[in-house]
This record gives sequence, structure tokens and C-alpha cells, in this order.
Amino acid sequence: MTVDTEIKIEKILQPEPDYFFKKAVNSTYDFLMSNVNVASTKKDLLLMQSVQGRAIQGYWDSKFMEKKDLIYYYPNTTLEDIFIALDKEPIEIQKERQVIINDIKKYINCIFEYLKDKSNGSSNPKNHCITLYNQNYEPLGGIEFFKGTLISNPLNILMGAYLGGCMDSDEWREKTEKEFDIKMHKGITRAVHIENLKKTGMTLEDLSKLESQKTIEELIKKRVISEKDNESYENGYSCGYIQTNSGYGISDDAAFIGVALNHGIEAAYGLLLLDAIDTWDKSTPKICKGGQDEKIGIAIKDRYEGIFGRGRFPISDDEVKNMIYLAAKDDRNFEYYPSCSQRRFVQVDNHIGLHAIQSHVAFVRHIREGTNIPPKIKIAFKQVPTDKFYSAFKEKYKKLCGMGRLSTIYDLPNGNGNGSN
Repeated sequence: MTVDTEIKIEKILQPEPDYFFKKAVNSTYDFLMSNVNVASTKKDLLLMQSVQGRAIQGYWDSKFMEKKDLIYYYPNTTLEDIFIALDKEPIEIQKERQVIINDIKKYINCIFEYLKDKSNGSSNPKNHCITLYNQNYEPLGGIEFFKGTLISNPLNILMGAYLGGCMDSDEWREKTEKEFDIKMHKGITRAVHIENLKKTGMTLEDLSKLESQKTIEELIKKRVISEKDNESYENGYSCGYIQTNSGYGISDDAAFIGVALNHGIEAAYGLLLLDAIDTWDKSTPKICKGGQDEKIGIAIKDRYEGIFGRGRFPISDDEVKNMIYLAAKDDRNFEYYPSCSQRRFVQVDNHIGLHAIQSHVAFVRHIREGTNIPPKIKIAFKQVPTDKFYSAFKEKYKKLCGMGRLSTIYDLPNGNGNGSN
């Protein structure tokens, strides 16, 4: 039991969803649906996921918490618990989420067919890959920004998607650590048997803060953590994140800008699509070991070189490490290096009318083409001002340039990134 002395609300841990949980989930979900403006065709599904984090921390909507001096928090909350509290059938919602992932997978497959046609001198109009739409003319990942976006070279999407798959990989983070002598946060996605987890007295929140390989091995023996390629909710499993090493993580926003500057804005869209898979993969009919995003993204290079020859894929190992380093938080930048979730990437600033993707694209164009710097907005959960973020990014970018590791170097102008140079 913990006591928040500042607001004088006592917070009590609850191991299981109860009547309070259902009321709090519904109230918070309704609050988010009414007050959060997201440029997504999947707003309802995105905001369901936002409620999970609030339930784990007991951070319910302010109206629900009014006149309450006792608040419950639920560190074992799964996304499926949220669905049930909202009177949704978990399996049906999981299928909806998997469809979003499948649409992105189909688009990636379409790109490979397009590239094979191009290399053979043939053409199938159905494989054009010009638009980021699914077969129902809906934007991929539900990202409304992709409406009207035209792709000039689909290979760029594959390049960004591959980089996106490497970003969260323990293996690639370890390589980056050795290359740059830094320490990074690392972790793995695994299926977790919820009832077996409860028997240990641990919670999903505890797993996200683990560091002991011995503890992980013990949990595998106790059938809490599964090492199978696939498990399912129907068999008692939920998607869990297990920390393997503490340290600073990655800024998805810095990754987006870094990839856009070094490989083009279309590559950054590919990175964003892989990030979307990472979001929707948190609750699907099958829980994939390592996550579908890593599996799909990292496989792109081997698949490409299996068709066109070894060494032909445009992204080298050094470029992967460069992008991870550029996106990595450290002692100097962690306060101003945000990491937008999919929801936060498309959450519209109510004062300025822009969301993070739009701001980042405008910032990249400012660097590459000399256009205006976008107006300042606050992004990510920590509400980082973009002028502070862009200044921190410039510093990290110039440091990487100074190492002589970038083939394309931009002269990043001075200025705080809030509309003035």
C-alpha cells in the first residue's frame, strides 16, 4: 500500500479486477473518447490500450477521482481485462487487431511482388504499392496521415520497416552498445500465463522491471513465461514484456527523424508501420515469441537478399547501429527525448492542430529543404515540448556526424525549433 501525500489519495493494490475496476475502466475510457483527439480510424481500439496503462498505475480520469480518498490500482491488468470490463469479447477484439497487422503484412508482400515484377521487366497493376491503403481503401495502421500519401519508391518502405524491426531487438541493441560503448535498456516479448504468474506473487508490472536472467529461467520452468513460438489467450496466456537489462530506452520520435534524414521520409513511414505492428500485437489471437514486429521487420533483409542476392539490401549493419545510437536516450538527452506510442504519434494538439507525425515531417523538411520550422507542440506521455526535443536531436545528430559515421550529412541550423531560426 502506498500513500500519495501530495494529493492525499490512498492507493491500494488490487490483484484482480472487481466492481471498482469495471466502473473506473468505463469512466476513463469514456473520458478519453470524449477528450482525446486522435487522427486514427481505430480510435476506439487505441484508447482501450491507453486505459490499460492507467489501470496498472491507478491513474483514472480526473472526474472519476473527484471526491475520492481511496483509489485502487491493478498491476496485473491485461488488455483482455480492459476489453471484458468494456463488455467486449476479447477474442473478437483480438481478431480486429490482427487484421490491422495483416494489412501491413500484405502491403509488405505486395512490395516484394512489385520489386520482383520490376526486376523481371514485367508489371502487374495490382502490385503498384503507390498508396498506403488496405484493400478496403483504409489507411494502413489506421493512421489517417497516410490518406493521400503517395509512395514513389516502395523499397524505401522496406528499408524503414527493417530498421523498425531492429530497433527493439536485444541482439541489435547489444551490437550498438559494443560499437558505441553505451548501456541500453533491453527486454523481450513473451507469452505469460497469468494464473501461473499470480501464484508466484509477481505481477506483469514486476516482469517489466526484471533484470535477473536467473529469475527469468525460473519463471520459464514454472511455466509462467513461455518459450514457444506461439501461445493463445484461450489457453490462459497474455502478452507480456520482460526486462532483461535496465538502462535508457529508445526515442521512437528520434528514430523516425533519423531514418527520414538518412534514408528518406518514405523509409520513416516504413518504420512507423512496424511501430504500428508493435502496438496492435499487444493483444492478438496468437502471442508471437519476440513480437510480430521484430519477426516481420528483421526478416525483410534475408527475404530481399534471397530474391536479389547477398549484399544487395540497401541497409548495412553499420547503418542499423547508427540509427539505434541516434535514437538512444542517454544522460544528456533523456529528459527531452520523447517516445510516442502509436496513440501519441497521432494525438492532435488541441491548441495548434498538429500531431507528432506532422510536426516531425515538417521538421525533416525544414532540415532537408529549408522550409519553416513547425510550431511548438507538446508530445508523448511526458508532454515534451518539440523545440526542446529537436534541439536535443540536433546535438545527438551532430555528435554522430562528428564520428564520421553518416554518408549523408545535413547542416542542422541553430535555433530552438519553435518557429524561429
